[in-house]
Amino acid sequence: MRFLYIILLLGINTLYAQKHITGQVLDKDTKKPLQSVFVLNPETNDWAITDDNGSFELRMPASKDISISFKLLGKQEMTVTYKKENLNTKLTVYLQNRDLRLDEVVVTARKGKKFSEITIGKEVIEQVQAFSLNEVLEQLPGQAVTNFNLNEFKPIAFRTVKPSLVANAAFGNKSFGTAIVVDGIPISNNENMQSYSGNYGVPFSPNQLGFGDPSSSSGFNGYFSNANFGADLREIPADNIEKIEVVQGVPSAKYGDLTSGLIKIEQKAGKSPYRVYTSLRDGTTEYGFSKGFKASDKIGFINLSVNYLKSNAEPRVSYTEYERITTNLMWSWASKNKNIRNSFSVDYGFNNDNVNYEEEDTDDKIVKNKKKDLSVSNRFKWKFKDTSFFDNLDVNFNFRYSDQYTYESKFVNIGGSIVGTSTEEGVYTGTYTLPSYTSVKAVEGIPVSSFLSADLYKSFNTGDWSHSVLMGTSFRTSDNKGRGRLGSPETMISTFASTNGGSGQGFRPYNYGENIRAEYQYSLYAEDNITRNWENSILYINSGLRYDNQYGFSTLAPRINSYFQYDNFKIRSGFGITSKAPSLNQIYTGPRYYDAVLGDYRYPGYYNLGIVQTYIDYSDNKGLKPTKSMRSELGFDYKLPFGNLNFTGFYNKMYDGITNEGIPTTRAMANLDIQFNGTQTPTYQVTGYTPFYYLQNRLVNKMESKDKGVEFFMSFEKTPFKNVTFDIQGSYTETVNTDNRDFYEKIAGTTPRTEKFAILAPYSENYKSFRLGSNINYHLPKIGLVIAVRSEHFIIENNTYKSGNRLLGYIDENLNRFIIPEAERDTHPLLGVLVQNYPERDRSLQKVYHNFHLRVSKDFKNGFRFSFYANNFLDLKQTEDVIDNGIPTKRTKSDMVQLSFGTKIEYQF
Repeated sequence: MRFLYIILLLGINTLYAQKHITGQVLDKDTKKPLQSVFVLNPETNDWAITDDNGSFELRMPASKDISISFKLLGKQEMTVTYKKENLNTKLTVYLQNRDLRLDEVVVTARKGKKFSEITIGKEVIEQVQAFSLNEVLEQLPGQAVTNFNLNEFKPIAFRTVKPSLVANAAFGNKSFGTAIVVDGIPISNNENMQSYSGNYGVPFSPNQLGFGDPSSSSGFNGYFSNANFGADLREIPADNIEKIEVVQGVPSAKYGDLTSGLIKIEQKAGKSPYRVYTSLRDGTTEYGFSKGFKASDKIGFINLSVNYLKSNAEPRVSYTEYERITTNLMWSWASKNKNIRNSFSVDYGFNNDNVNYEEEDTDDKIVKNKKKDLSVSNRFKWKFKDTSFFDNLDVNFNFRYSDQYTYESKFVNIGGSIVGTSTEEGVYTGTYTLPSYTSVKAVEGIPVSSFLSADLYKSFNTGDWSHSVLMGTSFRTSDNKGRGRLGSPETMISTFASTNGGSGQGFRPYNYGENIRAEYQYSLYAEDNITRNWENSILYINSGLRYDNQYGFSTLAPRINSYFQYDNFKIRSGFGITSKAPSLNQIYTGPRYYDAVLGDYRYPGYYNLGIVQTYIDYSDNKGLKPTKSMRSELGFDYKLPFGNLNFTGFYNKMYDGITNEGIPTTRAMANLDIQFNGTQTPTYQVTGYTPFYYLQNRLVNKMESKDKGVEFFMSFEKTPFKNVTFDIQGSYTETVNTDNRDFYEKIAGTTPRTEKFAILAPYSENYKSFRLGSNINYHLPKIGLVIAVRSEHFIIENNTYKSGNRLLGYIDENLNRFIIPEAERDTHPLLGVLVQNYPERDRSLQKVYHNFHLRVSKDFKNGFRFSFYANNFLDLKQTEDVIDNGIPTKRTKSDMVQLSFGTKIEYQF
């Protein structure tokens, strides 16, 4: 309350002393007024919309220079610095059509003007010729262009070294903590439960739902189930995106439910011509249509876009297909006096993965993954009068409903196996499968989520210091109403193998709608943007505090970003805490059924008797806490006569990350007395019980990861060669992942021992990566031509596991824990019976390799635009030496981007 009183007292001093900036926006070519231009002061969030005469009025928060941005669909966005000495002068701004005939076209990602955020404009997106958000973000430092493949889900994490396998707990946590916000509305994957086996094992495993199976003769080609990971980037088409801002450092206190990065997307809204386009690339075809028109002065603008994509992993056949349909309908409206702006949108999307190996495989495998999304959003902005206490109010609302269905069938021939079917604990007669049959499993999920936020803004001065205060709150819900995991125990074989510690489970159906409870998040946040101007310098501080209650767990997260600029030099820093709630799929695992086969007695032609004992563990992970991240950075910018230099060092620590942990557990296994009676079915009775030891898995907050490194941009805006621009970017990153859970290994062997489980020490994964990239752009504005060459240089790619002898102690038959003295660990008898041996491993890049990519775009005055691209257009073939079945072999490097071509043709009228 004291904070509010201070704002009130300070605000009264400036309430009736507001000064204003007036101006007019004109078309540069025709000199006619432009209406519906959105005018924004980013520091104070004060905004205006130009009227029929192109006129606007903004509040002047202080006697200082301020930056004002002007946005209109189809025009080049412009940022103008308004000088304090021109307060009584009317501002006139000219906007140009956004095409390749502009004097300056930015076709590469650029560092933002405040901190370390990176801005990707529309021309960058067009130049990349991206089918989805994934290809756009590959242009950022630390990322890399990859072989084009839309037949697996696409996650992303920033300022970390991505492992070779996506099923990595540290990367999974970070990917899940990458937030995507579209026009102020976050995209949530918290409700995704398309996981067939539940989370009894590795939490960030796609659970083998994908194109192929490691145990199948068809081979494994990629996952499409992204439960527990971040949003699938391939589901977001790039064409309707107007602008992207990526915050890899410390986000504003306004943004929550994230740990590793923030992607802010602005979509198209306003009047625009009819536009149709088609793209072709490596077995992928995309078609699109968009149009924005003004219905009337009262009704406002309506935008419609439709995108259809179909992709084959192998164009010569149709075994693996991905199909995507996205539609967007947006209605934007402003009040007569331009003080209220509202945007209402409806989005519908359809994504379909399809695998059909019937003609290729003996197991007739078919895999399908269908997802339908319906999203309804409303964004409301209200600019108060000068006599009001607050300046602006923003209210955002979203409701999302999805229908997900994952299906797999394959032919199985295992000669008849015993399966458990009971949903209660005990000993009973099991069921035999047919000698051969079709195994079918499916998951039906209906994720339902909602989001509501309300933000109030106020700007005021205290002497020479100017303040722009934000106070807000948000509320989220997450639920899943689907039928859940479907199938029959008789056709889902999962053995209770005593030799592996009981890690397998028997299958039983599990209904999400009946067992999942809706989970809630709510937050309060406040921040102050403080500015102090001197003759040749500026101090800017963005300080905020966020409180989150995520599923009952509270987090207090301070955040601060600042910079000090003197002439052409700027030094900046940031520090903050962020948190990410666990997914419903991580919390609700459902009952776990362990089916132990006690006896299998068969007399062909007379009887088959299978005796099964079922154990049940009720072990939902309702105690899971949010994952947290401590983020910090320090950097500087320097404006040179010929360009700009940006350098940022960072250190991030993720803690309370989610991983799986096995708990040594014992159950009583029945001893049977079998009575045989000739050709009649034998009878049996339980004569006693013997302890059975196994590991009961659960999810815990014991994953930790540290990332440190540097990244830099160097842009040469002026070069000795006319119409040529050049920029360099690079990043060096070190990642250390530490799994702090307790590791256990069940003692193998037939000799009775008092030691039942070995206790193993945690181990660390160490990664290092050093990458450089450059962009050379040749632009001829008179003919609307851009030729761009992007190079990538991979200097360091190291991966080290430091483990060695990990024996720490053991668990005895009474589940007591004993630690072996350090001096005895290297000679302890247990070493001879351990199955797992973790030697140290060091994999490094054998030699530096390079990639070069070419992109050409040409605008025609008749409305056509043609684009062409060639990845690895020099057809470089990097090789590496590997050991294949004990034989030294030289092969093409697997992650080397292959030569490929694509094109895009669009027409607007």
